[in-house]
Amino acid sequence: MNKNDLIRKILEKYTFKKKKKENPDSCPCYNGTKCHDLSDEELICLFCLCPEYQYDLEHIEGGCKIDGIGKWFYHQAHPTGRIWDCSDCSIPHTKEYVNKYLNKLSIEKLEELLNKK
Repeated sequence: MNKNDLIRKILEKYTFKKKKKENPDSCPCYNGTKCHDLSDEELICLFCLCPEYQYDLEHIEGGCKIDGIGKWFYHQAHPTGRIWDCSDCSIPHTKEYVNKYLNKLSIEKLEELLNKK
């Protein structure tokens, strides 16, 4: 299978619509409010956690590598008292973004994603 076919199959596999149908109990968003305001076909669940979210143990609150998107959410239970809320951002979950991201990967990595359970 060529790279474009692999990417197309990955995008189909990870649509919100398909994931919700196949695994209705695997995500709280499938039975409640979606994490982002995109159609069920446009919302791609491959990146449940944003690849643009910068996190390390030294700066546990993290932050966004995309300038100007998101906001701090304050919560007493978090060690720093705050976490970055990305719910206003839909960039990493659109077909267009995921397609660009996947095009950077090797065919072997794409095959691995496609075959992942």
